[in-house]
Amino acid sequence: MSGDAARLAVPAAAGQRIRSGLLAGAEWAAPTAALALGIWALERGDAADIGSLGLVTALRPELYVALALLTASFLRGLFRARPASDPLLAAHVVVLVVLLFGAAPIIEPLPRVISGWLHVGFADYIARTGETLPELDARFSWPGFFALTAMATRAAGMPDAMPLLAWAPVGFNLLYAAVVFRLARMSSTDARTAWLALWLFFPANWVGQDYFGPQAMNYLFYLVLLMVLLRWFHPVRPGGLYRQRPSGSPVGLLLRLLRLPPRPLPLDRVADQAGPASLVGLLAVVLAVFAASTVSHQLTPVAIVVSVGALVLVRRCTLRTLPVLLAVMLMAYISYGAVAYWQGHLHDMFGSFGNVGGTVKDGAVERVHGDAGHQLVVWLRVVLALVVWGLAAFGAWRRTRRGQAVLGLLALAGAPFLLLAMQSYGGEIFLRVYAFALPFMAILLAALLVPAWPAPRRVPAALMAGALSTVLIGAFFVARYGNDAFEQVRPADHRAVEWLYAHAPAGASFVSVTSNVPWRAQGVERYRYLPLGQDFGPTTIPAIEDEMRSNPKGAYLIMTKGQFVFAETFLGKPLGWGENLERQVIDSGRFRAVYTNPEARVYVLGSSERGGQ
Repeated sequence: MSGDAARLAVPAAAGQRIRSGLLAGAEWAAPTAALALGIWALERGDAADIGSLGLVTALRPELYVALALLTASFLRGLFRARPASDPLLAAHVVVLVVLLFGAAPIIEPLPRVISGWLHVGFADYIARTGETLPELDARFSWPGFFALTAMATRAAGMPDAMPLLAWAPVGFNLLYAAVVFRLARMSSTDARTAWLALWLFFPANWVGQDYFGPQAMNYLFYLVLLMVLLRWFHPVRPGGLYRQRPSGSPVGLLLRLLRLPPRPLPLDRVADQAGPASLVGLLAVVLAVFAASTVSHQLTPVAIVVSVGALVLVRRCTLRTLPVLLAVMLMAYISYGAVAYWQGHLHDMFGSFGNVGGTVKDGAVERVHGDAGHQLVVWLRVVLALVVWGLAAFGAWRRTRRGQAVLGLLALAGAPFLLLAMQSYGGEIFLRVYAFALPFMAILLAALLVPAWPAPRRVPAALMAGALSTVLIGAFFVARYGNDAFEQVRPADHRAVEWLYAHAPAGASFVSVTSNVPWRAQGVERYRYLPLGQDFGPTTIPAIEDEMRSNPKGAYLIMTKGQFVFAETFLGKPLGWGENLERQVIDSGRFRAVYTNPEARVYVLGSSERGGQ
């Protein structure tokens, strides 16, 4: 190169570097701006605006602008000729998780979901005493999560786990992201499919089982265990990628009917290679993860056994006897570690086995109750589940037509539905089935849109992905937070409970008209907690009085707005029902208020001590 040419090349290269830097800065500006605008909008949301449709009525329009900007930037980076870098796409996903799952902790003054408060109390009891109380609550028969929380909080010098409560969903979903992406990446040769599957997974994950509790941690166990099996214990397939199907066989006729090629079950990719010692170590990891799940949750180990069995059945796992070993471990723990529970609850555990019709009724039909807003939320969830499953089925068909591996994904997406024949799980089994199947449904769903070659198809595919993302994200805030009218914890309710803990003697009874009270986050063993349930009528006031008189150590009746909203929204009680019930309590002349605030009161029987404000 001549001297003049060299002198000209230097500024040209410098200009190219400047342009590349500016372009990279512009690409990173979109998720940064979306995060800043989204948090700004959420901080200006008012929890007082939450209505019967939940949190969505408290969201500002700027949040949707931020999500639209984030979605457009992500899809542009994904579908352009040269995809954006993995760190940039990951940044978009992290911002999406924060804006979706961080909406409630930013807007609401206290952590939502009363069950999470109870879990804090369980962990606090173990930390203080080093023991469990299986006679007090069935969840103490599976104490793994609570014991781990107790150890972690004490090691960190924390008085309890309450600081973890609000942001637990964001933390858990970020952990899920790493595993779901690996699962999606292993199932496709195109990284775009994995990124799109991960992107769609989060707005489709409206189930709400990622709050601070055993099920959130065990969902991570479920994903990690299946990832290890698929990555290192997948059968090696020498001599070809496909299994031919005779064209004249019944299967061949079905293939022609579905317009599929005569080799529709492509064998999955070759497993990652590992030496014997490494495989033994990985198997030990699988067994350790399953053991941790077995002592932590009632349902997740069953889902693991079913899913691993499905992988073995379709020959996508080389550990043929692993499902049997896992089932033996599970039954051994139930037989010896959960005796305190199953001795009195055998019907609850096995009474619905094989009763699919009853399970469907409990999980779908019976859950459509409450006021009009709550019923709309339930129906939206049903529709969203059917849409995700239907689109995933089309995605599986498209993958098969392209000759990509699908049988293992179908097995894992379909195996959780077998849980319907085992137990209704308190009417929540449909939610759990949807959650267990979702990662694999999302991977199949992404196959509808990528790969989208030749190049002219990228724009229509990106537009379709944008439309689907818009629908899922828009519906997410209603489907996930639709119960926040009563799932939020109201500060006034919390202040009333704090007054009880400060003034009630040990052994006293706390009586409430419904279970929607933020208590038992401390002192789970010190008091008797007595929610009356759903049956209310002319005998309600005498029943409350009888409950309170039965405890010589004292009793307190707590009546709060949170309970009244729960009864009206979820139980279908008429508007003003709670206020009318409280008026009956006052008019009876047998109760006296010892604590009041604008939304909560505490009463004792007329002859009891005076309280405070």
